[in-house]
Amino acid sequence: MEDLTISEVRKTRQTYEKSLIQGAKAKIKHTGQVVKVVRVSDHGISVVEFRTGGEFFISNKFLEPVLTVH
Repeated sequence: MEDLTISEVRKTRQTYEKSLIQGAKAKIKHTGQVVKVVRVSDHGISVVEFRTGGEFFISNKFLEPVLTVH
């Protein structure tokens, strides 16, 4: 492996970070189900709403943001 300078490393890696946003949609990693994020906590737990109804607590590590294009 070559020795890279700091500027070269930055060019070879993606620098954006996906984050959960209140009111946006997210996907549950294990099931692939899309849910609406009602509240996001800094402590690692979010409240999500299912399409069939009901709000539930779920760990942020099990959610991934769904990128929507308007």
